[in-house]
Amino acid sequence: MTDMGLNELLELTSAVAVKILPILGVIALIFLIIFLKRLAAVVVNADTVVSAMKETLDTTNRQLETLDKPLNTLNELSDTVDAVHEASKTAVKSAVVAIIENFSTIKDWALTKTQKHVNEDRSEEHGTDETAGY
Repeated sequence: MTDMGLNELLELTSAVAVKILPILGVIALIFLIIFLKRLAAVVVNADTVVSAMKETLDTTNRQLETLDKPLNTLNELSDTVDAVHEASKTAVKSAVVAIIENFSTIKDWALTKTQKHVNEDRSEEHGTDETAGY
């Protein structure tokens, strides 16, 4: 009895499959056609976008080429400023070294000048004129 029930189930399944499989195949083909149509539209749109990007990149490249000369000039100016900066640093260092090496001489000169002015101020306070005898 179980053999009979299983055979009937297989026959019923086969009959249903014979009727439903062609319908499912047609539905699958319709979805495949829609998918391929949209894929073709995407490919055409991508081609248009790539063409527009190529034009944009070409324009950008031309503009960069026109900026090449001013950028080179700016680079040369920057190098010149760097050279002037280094030269000024060297000059200041040299001046500081010269002042340090000659500090005692500069100090003596400054003290002499200061002492001379102090003596002149004292002479003026006492009313004496050192140049009057000349």
